[in-house]
Amino acid sequence: MQYQGYQSVQKETSGGGRNLEREVLERITMRLRGARENAGAGGARRREALDDNRKLWLTFASDLANPQNNCPDDVKAALISIAAYVEKNTGAAIRDNEVLAGFVEINSNIIAGLGQASREAA
Repeated sequence: MQYQGYQSVQKETSGGGRNLEREVLERITMRLRGARENAGAGGARRREALDDNRKLWLTFASDLANPQNNCPDDVKAALISIAAYVEKNTGAAIRDNEVLAGFVEINSNIIAGLGQASREAA
C-alpha cells in the first residue's frame, strides 16, 4: 500500500523520483536534527520524526525490493541494509542521541549522493 502511494507521487513530481527522495529525506533529516538539538523538549516530536524516518526507509526498501526497480543490485543491497538498520535501531534513537546522530549522518550522505546523481543526470 505504501509503495503504491509513493510510486504515484514519484511519477507526479517534476525532476523525477530522485529529487522527491532527496526532498523528503532533507525534511525528515531537518526534523531529526531539531529533535537531537532539543533533546529535553518535545519527546513526542522526536518520536514522530524518528517514526517518519523509519517509515521512509521501509518505503525505500519496499521500492528497492520490487523486481521493476532498475537500481544496481549492489546499491539495492546497501540501501536495504540501511533500512534494516534504521528499523532495528529506531527504538534506541528515542533515548540515545548518538544513534539519532547516526541516522542524521546516514540521511545526509544519501541526500548528498542523490544530489550528485541529479546533477550528473542534468
